[in-house]
Amino acid sequence: MKNCIDSYLSKRPNLNLQNIEDKTTVAYTTLRRIHNLKGNPQPETVIRIFNALGEDELLYKYMNEFHQDIAKVMNMNFSHNQEYQFVEEKSRSYFTSEDYFLILNLASTNSGTTVEEVSHHLGAIGVERLNLLVSEGLIIADKSGRFIGANHNFKLSFAETKKRIKMSMKYYRLDEAGSIHNWMSFQTESINTDGLKALKKLNQKHFNERKDQIYNNPMYNGDIKHYTASVSSTFLPYAEKGELQ
Repeated sequence: MKNCIDSYLSKRPNLNLQNIEDKTTVAYTTLRRIHNLKGNPQPETVIRIFNALGEDELLYKYMNEFHQDIAKVMNMNFSHNQEYQFVEEKSRSYFTSEDYFLILNLASTNSGTTVEEVSHHLGAIGVERLNLLVSEGLIIADKSGRFIGANHNFKLSFAETKKRIKMSMKYYRLDEAGSIHNWMSFQTESINTDGLKALKKLNQKHFNERKDQIYNNPMYNGDIKHYTASVSSTFLPYAEKGELQ
């Protein structure tokens, strides 16, 4: 946990433990004890820190080592995503960089990408970046001259995924919003706790199952590139019953 805090602060030299207290709602004195390698923090404290700092991979590893009963529950909740592997630390900067975002997305599709396609979108500098990604082993050139992502089933931490979602919005064609070519939908409604759990299950399980029925069906294979995302989150800091919604 100390390494997690140190890593977060090293990337943000203007912040300190007081700022982490504000972000995590964990008391400053508790953070100091953790940072000084003193005491044994409660699981709730650990979850708050790792989640707030966007280190869900480290959270699972920590729980698996120190609180295996909680790790088992976490594994059940995230089992729909277990076939995906976290991107290695040395490669993560490429996945959260605007310079490489589009190239990696194009290469991660079933049909992959080509030099011509990358050049069309990004010019000569894009081709240079494509070659760099090949040299780094993140993209593989096949015999037909197409470039395919080395791993289609990858995942990143919450913080890194948040960056990619923000970058993806730059490619959203706002002028075509509401047309058949592009769309975005937001819906807000009041439901109870059971309804919230049901929606979470639907997003995690059924969406992926139905999506895969299309993605993995040879009848639908083609070269049309698209971006799709189903994002669900708690977002209201106030509730009448005192619960986060």
